[in-house]
Amino acid sequence: MKIRISLPNGDATGEIIDSPAGRELVSALPLRLTLGDLFEREKMGPLPQGIRDVSDAVKAYSVGQIAYWAPSQDIVFFYADTGDLSIPEPGIVHLGTVTTGLDFIAAAGDPFTMTIENA
Repeated sequence: MKIRISLPNGDATGEIIDSPAGRELVSALPLRLTLGDLFEREKMGPLPQGIRDVSDAVKAYSVGQIAYWAPSQDIVFFYADTGDLSIPEPGIVHLGTVTTGLDFIAAAGDPFTMTIENA
């Protein structure tokens, strides 16, 4: 499932995996969200409604990953490797991958507004 991510400084694209959590995210599109920067490695911000299926949480991230952090109902875009790829409990749910424009996400600011829609 392909998505377009519109940012103040350019557009990015991504692919959401075909999973219960991925389908739940895609069913909520389009979304206009305010995100901020965390640890100079990720842009994150709350979804208007949390994702219910968080059964496949993992304890590490990868650069370019789109994920969900259940405790604060945040969608997360990982843009940098800061040397520690670990994620604390309860882990993150993998939603997909940024396929182009990760540099636009990294440089988008703190805070900024993004729109996510079907491509």
